[in-house]
Amino acid sequence: MKLTLTPGMRFMLLGTFLFSIGSLLIKLAGERVPTMELLFLRGVVGIGFCWVLLRRAGIGMLGTRRWLLFARGSVGFVALFAEFYAIVHLPLADAIVILFTHPAIVALLAWVILGEKIGTKGLMAVATSLTGVVLVCRPGFIFGSSGAALDPLALAVALGGIVMTSIAILVVRTLAKTEHPAVVMFYPPMIITVVSPLFAQGWVMPTPVEWLYILGIALSMNGGQYYMTRGYAIESAARISAVTCLEIVFAAIWGASFLGEIPDAWTIGGGLLIVAGTLVLGQTADLEE
Repeated sequence: MKLTLTPGMRFMLLGTFLFSIGSLLIKLAGERVPTMELLFLRGVVGIGFCWVLLRRAGIGMLGTRRWLLFARGSVGFVALFAEFYAIVHLPLADAIVILFTHPAIVALLAWVILGEKIGTKGLMAVATSLTGVVLVCRPGFIFGSSGAALDPLALAVALGGIVMTSIAILVVRTLAKTEHPAVVMFYPPMIITVVSPLFAQGWVMPTPVEWLYILGIALSMNGGQYYMTRGYAIESAARISAVTCLEIVFAAIWGASFLGEIPDAWTIGGGLLIVAGTLVLGQTADLEE
């Protein structure tokens, strides 16, 4: 049986692969370069990337719904900081598995805030994904002395980042009805570039190798966002979910190959539950469209 990838799935696969490369480079660069500095430099390149896209499209950079765009950029800044911090301070596979729970939180928030239907099947899928997070995090109040030896602050930041990412996605869904994708992409790097220096401490001069890492972070993550945005525009929810789940696989491969991080049974089991829940949510959304 021949496997055929639709154009939307190809965009998502490329975007997912680029995001996984960016995550690996964040981990490598973050060993010495502070998180806020990485964010600032990513933001500068991101502004240039969006400017090129908007210049080619002949569209203004600021859009029409500017207050909502500003809110999206602010939430995106917090979410991106949490993502960078979690990737730097947690094993790569664990960080990506936890951060990947956002589809479940998006479904819950859309149900509670927007009144979107989720159904019993959708609620069970959300519960499955959240159970997977519990297995990866293994909080001490549930698992006792056998709980995970993960940085508790990094875990808290990652979990907060999931909520902020989910809010950002809901805002993007609203903005997508009236704004060009590159306009929506422009606001987070703009906010990052302005705000991150205000919170930065202990900036360092990157080495030549670290500059390559930083350039790779900016290019891969902005490119990944661009291709995934194109994929979301033309592909069904179920297929999108199936392709994006590969980011967890890529993270495990990069962690084992370049960082010597071998996922344990808890991470693998939790990751499988999260993937299963995400796939079911995707199929549920696809049936409702």
